[in-house]
Amino acid sequence: MLARAITSGYRFLRGLRQRLNGRSTPHARSLLLLRLENRDLLSAHLGKAGFNHLLVGLTVRLSRAIRPDDPVQMPERGMFAVVLTNRHEDEAKRIALRLQAQAQKHLPISGISVLPVLTGVLVHAEGAGQPDLEDLVRNARCRLDDGDPSRLGRITLFAHDPDLDGGDLPATVAEAAADGQIVAHFQPQLCCNSGRVTGFEALARWNHPARGLLPPSAFMPRMSDEDHRALTLCIMRQAILALKHWDQQGWHVPTVSINISNSELSDPGFATALLWELDRQDIGADRLVLEVLENVAPVTSSTEARENLSLLTRAGCRLDLDDFGTGYASLDAIRQFGIHRIKIDRSFVMGCDIDAGQQRMILAILALAERLGIAALAEGVETRDEHGFLAQMGCDEVQGYAIARPMSLEDTFEFLSQHAVNSRNMPGLPRRDAG
Repeated sequence: MLARAITSGYRFLRGLRQRLNGRSTPHARSLLLLRLENRDLLSAHLGKAGFNHLLVGLTVRLSRAIRPDDPVQMPERGMFAVVLTNRHEDEAKRIALRLQAQAQKHLPISGISVLPVLTGVLVHAEGAGQPDLEDLVRNARCRLDDGDPSRLGRITLFAHDPDLDGGDLPATVAEAAADGQIVAHFQPQLCCNSGRVTGFEALARWNHPARGLLPPSAFMPRMSDEDHRALTLCIMRQAILALKHWDQQGWHVPTVSINISNSELSDPGFATALLWELDRQDIGADRLVLEVLENVAPVTSSTEARENLSLLTRAGCRLDLDDFGTGYASLDAIRQFGIHRIKIDRSFVMGCDIDAGQQRMILAILALAERLGIAALAEGVETRDEHGFLAQMGCDEVQGYAIARPMSLEDTFEFLSQHAVNSRNMPGLPRRDAG
């Protein structure tokens, strides 16, 4: 259901038009955009699967609270759009407030009571010369993106303004990358046995001139293949430069990880371009870790993807299997692609220090990794107790807020310096064999 609910760009507009197709021209039309303000916090706490369940639950709530003729769409993760037709602005505002109130009720997700917080804008047009849906969407996005803190958690009504647009702001991630607005933030990864830093993961942030620093969840759902390639190339270059800076400052950071998808792997020239950049910067291929998702499997991958992965692993690049346990079985990918490490998804890590079910899953994954002779890293570790449990159970590495939040390259130097001081007095933890 979630896959059907999330649409983007022209697909989003096409979906709305299809739902409204065949109706007479309305004398009034309103577009409500609701944005989940605590999206990042909820996503981090619930994990990918739990957050997807939350989005489905919110979509169902909104759909049940209005008549079937008023379509509900999700233009991006954590944002909901509702088109209201033939309503006076006062009635449209009452409906918008009712929808917000319904969506902001507690929702049970994975045994946790979640309280969503939503901010909304309602753009209303009435009378002759109705604007098309694209104009309404553009108006609503501009109003929602202006960042006025006084409207947080509220519904604000605006009349449609034909002169309001996005100005010269980049409309796509590819444009933002070309404009220098995509920046890498780095989250450290620690060895559970020694406490040393084993690497950093490079995570994309959009330094948007109007909306501030945006996490991937704010822009990735609507990215095109061109956006994916531009984003990966931009982050790859910054990640490789980060290795050079750490080396120059005398810090031993063995690896840096970047995320790649089928979009990049399907580009025949991807591996060649990546290896050329490593050679140009005089960085060994074994210091670059490529994180691929479970759906990058030998059976489903394109010929280009398999050739790219083969070339990169032969050159020495390391492969991580990201979000392990949230997709289908990837044993064939581990065998054929030479996966070096699996990353245990946050949905299994959350509460693993106290939840017996989570503990059984963690132990099973660790035993599998041990039998296959590959390392295991737990991501999304948010508490010291989770960290302690994972270390005692034999997990090789951890990553998450319990260690540090993603930070700018400049801040990594302070982190490394402080961590070096702290690790001198850090006691070791006894390890248990996962097998």
